[in-house]
Amino acid sequence: MVVRMTLIGIGILALISCGGTHKHAEIAEEPVTHDPDPSASTDGDGGDPAASGGDQAGEAVKPSPCTGFDMDLMSVLIQKACEVPNPKPEDKPRDVKGILEVKAMAAGNKVPQGGHVDIVVTFTNKGANLLPLDFTIDPEPRFQIETYGAKNNRRVDLPPGNPPKVPADASRTTADPTTARVVLAANGKATVKLGWDAVKMRWAPEKLKGTPPEMGYPKAPAGNLPKGKYTLRIVTPLVGIFEGVDHEVSTPRAPIEVGN
Repeated sequence: MVVRMTLIGIGILALISCGGTHKHAEIAEEPVTHDPDPSASTDGDGGDPAASGGDQAGEAVKPSPCTGFDMDLMSVLIQKACEVPNPKPEDKPRDVKGILEVKAMAAGNKVPQGGHVDIVVTFTNKGANLLPLDFTIDPEPRFQIETYGAKNNRRVDLPPGNPPKVPADASRTTADPTTARVVLAANGKATVKLGWDAVKMRWAPEKLKGTPPEMGYPKAPAGNLPKGKYTLRIVTPLVGIFEGVDHEVSTPRAPIEVGN
C-alpha cells in the first residue's frame, strides 16, 4: 500500500513538472515588442545635424555685394552694406597711378542740337590685387556733367550771372555725407551710365523747394546749345585718391560734337 501511494505521488509530481515546463516555453517564444521612444526622434538638437540645419560649417558664404569683377556702380553705391566710416582729415590720399583707369565715353561722338546722349564712365582696376575705391554719398551718389567749349575751355551750360538768392523759408535740408566703398577685383571694372542733353540751362527757382543744397541751385533747360565741339567733364564722387589740381582721375573727360 505504501509502495502504491508512493508511485501515485511520483506520477502526480511528474505531471505537474511537465506541465510547468511547457508553459514557460510558450512564454519564452512570444515576440517582445516596444513602443517607440519619443526622445529618439531625429528632429531637434538630438537628431541629425545635417537634416535639422544645425551644422552651419558646410554652408556657402554669400559674396559681398560691394566686391566684384564687372559691377553696376550706381546699384552698388546705394547699398547700406557698402557703407564705411568717413575718411579722416589726416588720412593720406592713395596713389593709384598705373592701377586705376577712369574713362568717360559718349554713346555717339555727335548729337543733334537739343538731343540726348548717354555717357558711360568706367573705373578699371589695372592691377593684380583687389582695389578699394571710396565714394561720397550725400545723400545719394552725385555724378555731375559740366559742358565746356572745346576751343576756349569755358563752361557753357551754366545760366548767365549768379544764382538767385535762396529765400529764408525755403525747405532745404542738408544731408550728412557718408562714404561707400567698392572693391574691384583684379582687372575688374565698375561702370555708371549718365544722361546728357545738348541744351543750355536757366535758373529754376520753382524747383528749389526740397532740393538738397549739395546739388546747388536747381536748373532747367532753356534752349539748344549752338553747333560746335565741346568737352564734357564728369565730376564723380570718388574720394581718397591722389591726383593733380585738374582732378584728372575723379573727373574724366569726353569729347562731343553738337550738330545736325
